[in-house]
Amino acid sequence: MAKKEKKTGVNPKNVQAFERLNFLHQAAILMSTVQYESTRSTTDMEVMDRSSWQGDPKGALHATSRYLNSNLKQITSKLVMRLDPSVKRTICKRCDTPLLPVITATHRITSKPVPTMIQTCKICKARKRYTSQKPDYELFSQRSDVIDDPPPS
Repeated sequence: MAKKEKKTGVNPKNVQAFERLNFLHQAAILMSTVQYESTRSTTDMEVMDRSSWQGDPKGALHATSRYLNSNLKQITSKLVMRLDPSVKRTICKRCDTPLLPVITATHRITSKPVPTMIQTCKICKARKRYTSQKPDYELFSQRSDVIDDPPPS
C-alpha cells in the first residue's frame, strides 16, 4: 500500500477559531482608532481618577479594544493555539491595548550600545525593547525551512 500524502495547511478544526481571532484583532484595532465627542464634565473625571492608572484619553474607545484583545488571548489559551509574533507585537502585554504608532504607542530607535527599537504604550507606560544584534535575523514563523509549501503537482 502506498503512503498517504501528508496534507499541509491549517487544521480544519481550527479554521473557525482562526477566523474569530482575525475578527477580534481587526475589531480591536478599529476600536482604538475611533474618536468621538466627549460630553463628560471634569467633576466626573476627578471622581474616577486613580493615581496608578493613566487612563484613556477623552473621546476614545480603548476600553473596548482592550476587552477584544483580552478575549483574543483567552481564546488562544483555551484552544491551546499560538498567536503569530507579528500579532503579539501589536498588543501591550500589561494592558492589552493595541499598539498603534502615534495613536496608542510611541516608537524610539536607539543606536548605542546595540541598535534597539523601544516601543512605549501611551496608556500604561509599559515598554518593549526589540534589539537587532543579528542583521540577518528572521522570526521563526517566517523562516523558509519552517514554512510548509504544498508539493508541486
